[in-house]
Amino acid sequence: MMYASTSARSGRGQRGPRRKRGGDRRTHRRLRDLCDEVLASYRVAQGEDYITAEDRKLAEQVLRGIGPRHG
Repeated sequence: MMYASTSARSGRGQRGPRRKRGGDRRTHRRLRDLCDEVLASYRVAQGEDYITAEDRKLAEQVLRGIGPRHG
């Protein structure tokens, strides 16, 4: 069987997974995690405390909710 030579049939066709059309990149969890990691590394390199007061407050609330209850 013979096929016409097109970009889809040639050896230089697309490789790997295709991105879905219309998707907002900000919804991609791995991309957001990578950005957070890069920003945290940058802040540490600049000598900044990368855990904000708001982060600490939220962590305390979470820990209070999962700790043992005395009563």
